[in-house]
Amino acid sequence: MENGIMKVLFVLLAGLILCSVFNSVYTSVTEEYKTQTAVIYSSADKVSFRGVYIRDESVIRKSYTGVLSYPISDGSKVANGSVVAYVYGSENDIEINRKIQELSDEIDLLKAAQNPGTVLTADPSFISSLISQRYQAVATRLAKKDISDIKSQRDDLLTLMSIYQISVKQEDGYDDRIAELNGQIDELVKMRKSSKSEIVSPDSGYFVSTTDGYESVLTMEKSGELTAETIKDVIANESSAGANRNKNEIGKLVRGYNWKIAGIIDNSDSVYNPGDTVKLSFASTPDTVTATIESLEPTEDPTEWTLILRCDEMTFDLVRKRVERVEMTLNDFEGIKVPREALRFNKNNEKGCYVLWGQRVLFKKVDPIFESEDYLLSRLTSNEEYVCVYDDIIIEGVDTAAYMANSDEIVTKEEPEEEIPVYTDEVISETEPSETVSEETEPSAESVSEETSSSEETAAEQSLSENNSEGEIHFE
Repeated sequence: MENGIMKVLFVLLAGLILCSVFNSVYTSVTEEYKTQTAVIYSSADKVSFRGVYIRDESVIRKSYTGVLSYPISDGSKVANGSVVAYVYGSENDIEINRKIQELSDEIDLLKAAQNPGTVLTADPSFISSLISQRYQAVATRLAKKDISDIKSQRDDLLTLMSIYQISVKQEDGYDDRIAELNGQIDELVKMRKSSKSEIVSPDSGYFVSTTDGYESVLTMEKSGELTAETIKDVIANESSAGANRNKNEIGKLVRGYNWKIAGIIDNSDSVYNPGDTVKLSFASTPDTVTATIESLEPTEDPTEWTLILRCDEMTFDLVRKRVERVEMTLNDFEGIKVPREALRFNKNNEKGCYVLWGQRVLFKKVDPIFESEDYLLSRLTSNEEYVCVYDDIIIEGVDTAAYMANSDEIVTKEEPEEEIPVYTDEVISETEPSETVSEETEPSAESVSEETSSSEETAAEQSLSENNSEGEIHFE
């Protein structure tokens, strides 16, 4: 009985001792390091400015008597000989045509809403969610005072609401409403008068119904002569541009796909340089385009540099304005952020860092795609040989980590570019691990001679290096 109790007590005591030893080792290791979790990080140089468009434009001039009605929207692409405007005798004639078109559009919406194929497959809950999304889109446009495509947004919302009415059985169809609208159109047609004449485009290009007087000033050929004062004047007079427009100016054509945009930015830190490829985003459109910095010249003010960008991507949104808010982005990289103080080189001259993997210390390589003074971005990858998202990067106690992982792996810290690092097979460490190994393997002077002791020290060090060749350490 007493022997059994003693065995149980012995087992419990041994377990407590093992737990205490393990806890001491684990605490000594984990407290020795300061880590930072590897996360995805974006790095980019951005600057916002008021830009002035530079394009090859030609004014369409035509003498006429009456009022103009434009059958196409600004930014539409037209061919040579296409009708760009109709001449009517009065504003009332134009209003009648506008009302007829409005009623015709409503008929088309109702016909689409009661289409059997649409109604039979419509799910009320799904249509309701679409209505909410479209309503928010319209509200956002109105809040931003952007009404460039408000009509199409409104039409989409009305179509969805009409479909929903039928799907929840609140309406059987819209045949009665369609018949009523057709009756109104018939009455308006009787009152409508034909246009007196029509005006056609003399060339192909993007048509804009307004002119601002800069068509012959802000040209591609003259862009090199543009000064900061001219850019400021164009921006300052944005609201009044075109006020003195000649009556015979029907509109203008924007020719070709090449255009430029000029602005004034602060480049005192020399972040941007001629030849850089950048991305441009605009206030009037969600689209982005790629452009090249053509010139960047300083002015008398050290915080103002005249910038001219060149681009060959044209859309209808980019021809309707002369001045616009632009955001320019350079070096838009996304990768895993690695602090520069954590970087080291291994014996193969591969750049990397040490990470804490549970109770192990591993050397992982980095694949730089962007570098700054404080950090670099390593390419996103699932390859475990490289730093991955959520790795615990060791940023303090790195040299101790190097020794714990593999005394042959770590050779030097990352040196400045002007200094050439010298690589050896020894560990450069503040904790002098070689002395620690020597103390642990040195045999007693009472049992062996100095020659034997030196030989065994060398063998022990070689054995330790071979056992840690995988770049990690296990605590058992």
